[in-house]
Amino acid sequence: MNLKSLLSRSERPLIMGHQNADPDALCAMIAFSRLYLNLNPTGSPTLMADDLSRLSTQVMNYFNLNDTILEEPHTQFDLVVLLDTNSVFQLGPRFQDIPSEPAKTIIIDHHEPTSEAETISEQRIVKHDRFSTCEIIAQLYDEFDIPMDPNTADLLMTGIIFDTRRFLYTDIQTLQIVISLIQKGAQYENCIKSLQIQPNRSERIARLKAAGRVVVHLLGEWIVVSSTINAFEASACRSLIEMGADVAIVGGKPAKDIVRLSSRSTTEFYHKTGINLGTDIMEPIGEVIQGKGGGHANAAGANGKKNLKKALVHAIELIRLSIEKEPINTPKS
Repeated sequence: MNLKSLLSRSERPLIMGHQNADPDALCAMIAFSRLYLNLNPTGSPTLMADDLSRLSTQVMNYFNLNDTILEEPHTQFDLVVLLDTNSVFQLGPRFQDIPSEPAKTIIIDHHEPTSEAETISEQRIVKHDRFSTCEIIAQLYDEFDIPMDPNTADLLMTGIIFDTRRFLYTDIQTLQIVISLIQKGAQYENCIKSLQIQPNRSERIARLKAAGRVVVHLLGEWIVVSSTINAFEASACRSLIEMGADVAIVGGKPAKDIVRLSSRSTTEFYHKTGINLGTDIMEPIGEVIQGKGGGHANAAGANGKKNLKKALVHAIELIRLSIEKEPINTPKS
């Protein structure tokens, strides 16, 4: 059964984003729910994510969105749609058991494909050559010949701007999608404004602590750094890259039995070394911390339960061995 037919027959789809949903996940969820209602006007979609990021909340407020994003498991659904994720682990501890029927689960994602995705869903649209899930949703609107209102165009452009880091990571296809969204009414200036946010005091402190705890590893011509912090790991990674690192890996243990790692690299590092942080580093690190890892070439993460220190050491070793092109052995978790 194709995607359009599957959606048309569903009366109560559950549309889910990953834990701490970022603007790409949030905007994709809302835009997809509107696409679904065009296919099935009598349907009743439910949107759910285990928390929204601070920036996603700001986007909702900026565009005066009335969409309800549930933060508690909802059992009344006949179809599960996972957006911007291809792993149940990334849904958060409370939601991991929800995608239980592969025939009734859809994955729409732009991260590197995983073997787990094949066991979760029989219907998958995974385009790892795209820089955001919102690009894929915009393509679905065109593919299904569904009209798009300016507000939806704004949301999709906002998600694209966020995940491409204001078009730092892009190609001609992304730009063509953006031009199409502008033609449908998206206002670039408003989308940019919705994403402008001053890091709050806690985030700034976290960045400074991560910088203060940084360990510098000089691997050939590359500056690779690692650090620990129990919140805002991704933000800390970005700040360390801005300070001059070629690769930054930040780990945290925000609660008992919860371990998180975030990583970032420069485009120059990826192009010259070919090291993909998602498949080469964070996927094997997921095994070390008894969880899952993955992501993109220049931005990836892992979530698990234990072995934070071991994971940080092994992540640096994986990068060193990849640079030196030596065989890699992943330690048992």
